[in-house]
Amino acid sequence: MKKRQERTYNSPRRIPGISSVLDSLVSSTPELSKLAVVMRIIKAWDETVGEKLGKVTRILKYENEVLFVRVTSSVWRNEFYHIEDEIKKKLRGKLGSIKITKIVFL
Repeated sequence: MKKRQERTYNSPRRIPGISSVLDSLVSSTPELSKLAVVMRIIKAWDETVGEKLGKVTRILKYENEVLFVRVTSSVWRNEFYHIEDEIKKKLRGKLGSIKITKIVFL
């Protein structure tokens, strides 16, 4: 009777999590990297200004360290100009490496 050869099995490969797949995709694609930055800014904006002020604003774009924000009325735009420095300071604390040097309210 012939002796059977022992089988060796490869250990199962780990399937990467969705967050690691998205992180690698975002880091390899410049357009998605910009989108990730904007998403972080939007999240930090909502946390910084709160629900009431968040309802009257909408982030339009982030370009060359300038954040463009649409405001529902000229009255709100004037109010935001008065608290722009305070908002920038809080955003810097939340965003870390993402710099915002100016906020333009439209």
